[in-house]
Amino acid sequence: MKTKLLITAGLLCFSSVAFCANSTESDQTILSTALEKYLAQQGNFCLGKYSWPIDLTESDFKMGTREALQMPVLEKQGLVVSSYVSVMRKVDDKEQKVLVKRHELTEAGKKFYLSKETQNTTSSGEKIMHHGDFCAAKLSLNTIVRWDKPEVHGENKETTVAYTYKIAAAKWTQDPEIQKVFPMLARIVKGEGTLQLKQRFRFSGESWVAVNAVE
Repeated sequence: MKTKLLITAGLLCFSSVAFCANSTESDQTILSTALEKYLAQQGNFCLGKYSWPIDLTESDFKMGTREALQMPVLEKQGLVVSSYVSVMRKVDDKEQKVLVKRHELTEAGKKFYLSKETQNTTSSGEKIMHHGDFCAAKLSLNTIVRWDKPEVHGENKETTVAYTYKIAAAKWTQDPEIQKVFPMLARIVKGEGTLQLKQRFRFSGESWVAVNAVE
């Protein structure tokens, strides 16, 4: 009963679009609930592999591009299969056939390709929306470390929450070669319980809602 009353009091304070004075426990309870909901929906850690198949040329391998380093390692894990195919590419302003090494997800790999809305901005300023990504782990809340005093942004109040996380990572993420070619993944996996992440929240008029990166 005490816990129920505490949460209710916190909700009343948030309805006025402000944290309650001297109610740190209530604030953390409400923010924890909002963050847990967000991570349950959006907590997948993905690798930015939006579109498949991924075709690489001989030049890509010679230059050691990021995907030229990553695809062979994913193939070793049985997540990707490769084959050589001819495709039409523009070379010197002319369309001609080019031999590429095509990488496609195997049945095992497809299990990690999830529906996920992600927006990228190109160097020319064009915004591209992606609807899926290759994901390696799922994050959940460990503990909230701190949060900023809410500030007005436009017509809304916002706050930023710093937190540590728990991680449920695919077994293949532990492979040293995987961690070498995906350094951010390695950092996230090794940072469970200690690495602090941040998430911005906006007061919707009734509750605190996470502000997605796509905004």
